Amino acid sequence: MGQARKDRELERGHGGVTKQDQLAEPNGFNYRTQIVWIAFMACMTVFGLFFILTKPHPSSVLGELPLASSSALLSPDHAGIRDGFGPQTADLKNIWSKIVIHDSGFYFDDAEDIARRHMAGGLQDIGYHFVIGNGNGSLADGQIFVSNRWDLQLAGAHVASRTGADPFEADEINRVAVGICLVGNGEQSTFTPSQTHALANLVTSLQRRLDIADGLVLLHSDLSDVRSPGRFFPAAKFEAHLAGTGN
Repeated sequence: MGQARKDRELERGHGGVTKQDQLAEPNGFNYRTQIVWIAFMACMTVFGLFFILTKPHPSSVLGELPLASSSALLSPDHAGIRDGFGPQTADLKNIWSKIVIHDSGFYFDDAEDIARRHMAGGLQDIGYHFVIGNGNGSLADGQIFVSNRWDLQLAGAHVASRTGADPFEADEINRVAVGICLVGNGEQSTFTPSQTHALANLVTSLQRRLDIADGLVLLHSDLSDVRSPGRFFPAAKFEAHLAGTGN
């Protein structure tokens, strides 16, 4: 017993850890713990790669605008008029005569969050016909959400009344104005190039299909006591694009 005890003490040395303990618990962790951590990190790496590879890509060119889309995200693969959806172009021309551009007011935002806020304010659904994402939410940068208001050809609920004005005036505008919302806050930061590119394509497609003149493509601030889409919205460049002189 005495000799065995001395042997163990000699084996422990100054650190008080036996060679067997060192093999079982290198650096304070046993092998089982290390294996669990390695397996966990490997799973996280695989999941991260899967997320990156499967993240939707922003749309680049819209091409022809669909008359309806079942509230889907518009992409080049789904661009174009599809048979059996929505009213005919001639009917659309008799309904829509203006386009109004907004911002959502929040940099981290998407169509679902906007819809929740609108419904909390008393609407039955999102008030816009289209929403263009910036990548900070469920919409990819430059990706367009088509709402039920466009699918069902319902009046918008996006133009606010001016202070002291008859609310009927705003209601009349909402009946004939297509509402497009850029995710972001144009008073605080610029919109992404993908957003403005998608907006330009969407607006010109709408103009062509609905026969809307450049002078009837408006900012929300043109119609109401608001700053939307904000001072960072490239209004001059956008007007030049509509006039055919922009890049």
